Amino acid sequence: MSIITEDVDGVLGRLTGDRLDPLAGGTMLVTGAGGFLAGYLVDTVARANRRGLLSPPCGLRLLVRRQPREGDRLGHLLDRPDVSFIVADVNSDYPLDAGLTHIVHAASAASPRAYGHDPLGTIDANTAALRRLLAHAAAHDLRSLLYLSSSEVYGDPPPEDIPTSEAYPGRAEFTGPRACYAESKRFGETLCDVFHRVFRVPVKVVRPFHVYGPGLRLDDGRIVPELIRQGLQDGALRLLSDGRATRCYGYAADATYGFLLALLSEHQGTAFNIGVDEPQTSIGELAAMVAEIFGLPAPEPATQPLPEHLRGAPHNSRPNLARARELLGYRSWTPLRAGLERTVEWFRAAEVAGAT
Repeated sequence: MSIITEDVDGVLGRLTGDRLDPLAGGTMLVTGAGGFLAGYLVDTVARANRRGLLSPPCGLRLLVRRQPREGDRLGHLLDRPDVSFIVADVNSDYPLDAGLTHIVHAASAASPRAYGHDPLGTIDANTAALRRLLAHAAAHDLRSLLYLSSSEVYGDPPPEDIPTSEAYPGRAEFTGPRACYAESKRFGETLCDVFHRVFRVPVKVVRPFHVYGPGLRLDDGRIVPELIRQGLQDGALRLLSDGRATRCYGYAADATYGFLLALLSEHQGTAFNIGVDEPQTSIGELAAMVAEIFGLPAPEPATQPLPEHLRGAPHNSRPNLARARELLGYRSWTPLRAGLERTVEWFRAAEVAGAT
């Protein structure tokens, strides 16, 4: 956990002044708390409690699919008085505390491989489960609700809309293996907008762009953990595409900072792109960088057809971050190479500890 703890301390060091004050004495529900993005956010609030930055501390109610054990991603939070676990599927009728002050809805399969195995559960998590939380917020005095959407809502923007701003309406495919995720995220944002306009729910939406870092699963299937898995387990890297598609890869700590800025802001009913906008890196360039970290040859572009879970992915993706910078004061700070090195180091340590 040392790398994640260092990352979290870096986030807290940037949340200066009274920015954390709205969490003090509150109670936060985090759905999908054991997931990659939610895990970082949970660790940040828990660390703020531990360091005495929140007085009184913020209670954490963490919705997870199974009870964590020692060595699990959230196992270090067991037996803490400020943390309790709700073991349930987000699509079930789990109890909602009337005293909640903050909700972060992060529960959803996020990788094409995962949501391809459970498309209906993915749809429900981003629609029916979200609607229940919004209705709860409408009926109670909630301070803020944050919905983790996705850059996938934009689909595959044309060159003239890259970098892509929040005003771009998107052109996502509404059928096919990836549609259950992108379209349910889009409808989830519609629900947020309706509940804000009709019931004045204090909701914010974040659209993460290609976030990577410690805590990802090696079997996730997305490009960064897949390359690291190959480096650790296979000793050689290979590409499943021609490597020409481009992305802007944002480190998990930097994204967590943006998520918290949005959650704690007064910009109700607003969507924010969160990520980095440079460098715009091709899959081939990313693979060469990871290969260099492992001391391996760079892989050659693939010549075979794309596997099904990669079909329909955007060719080029880059966020316009002007809104997050202007309204939230958001800035990223981790260079791509440094973030990849930290991620590889974390996976190596986790592998030695038997946590992967």
